[in-house]
Amino acid sequence: MGTGIIGTIVSLVVGGSVAAVTVVGVVSSQTAAPSESPIDVNSPASQVIDYGSN
Repeated sequence: MGTGIIGTIVSLVVGGSVAAVTVVGVVSSQTAAPSESPIDVNSPASQVIDYGSN
């Protein structure tokens, strides 16, 4: 019974760590500096994104 509780606690800690690292990675990639981001929000009209043609 003690092993099950320890396993649960370890899995919660590992899962929480993975979730935290994932959130930090996503937030930092979405809020990166303009040199790392494809679009400049200060001048969106000058940025042309070609999604293809019909």
